[in-house]
Amino acid sequence: MSMEAQVLKKCSEIMENSSVVQSVEIATFKQSMRHIASPVAIVTTSLGDLRHGLTATAICSVSMEPPSMLVCVNRNASAEKMIAQSGVFAINMLTEEQHSIARLFSTPGVTPEQRYSEGEWHTLMTGAPVLQGAVAAFDCVVEQCISSGTHNLYIGRVLAAEYQDQNVLLYRDGLFRKLERMV
Repeated sequence: MSMEAQVLKKCSEIMENSSVVQSVEIATFKQSMRHIASPVAIVTTSLGDLRHGLTATAICSVSMEPPSMLVCVNRNASAEKMIAQSGVFAINMLTEEQHSIARLFSTPGVTPEQRYSEGEWHTLMTGAPVLQGAVAAFDCVVEQCISSGTHNLYIGRVLAAEYQDQNVLLYRDGLFRKLERMV
């Protein structure tokens, strides 16, 4: 049996017995995740003249061919419905100096348009807002949406990108952090 077949068989066995497989306690999982430093991004979207967005740390590249990115969005997030409806999003990786924008986009009760009161915003191809001066911005069209637990995982084909040589803002243990050179 090939290695791939063995892995698929083992995964299938685990899923068949999922009622007896216990997950780690939520509190332990949360505390463990708090100790991992993650880059901070603003995920934006637009639908007609409306704009929306949220602060996110669950982001990664998926593939180079075709260029694609993944973002995990809580289904209760106010911007999630617009991402689903519009089929577009931009991932704006923040610089260390843009931490106030991260707070603005993560503050409950702030209207979608109030979130755009800081920074200069423009668009590339999809119409999703792109932050001027971000470390990197990836303008994406949704290729796939996977529902998992409390979140939707959006895989987007990158249609346009821009970048600059700056340090990315990090988030760890409930605080924004700076990247420091070791050597």
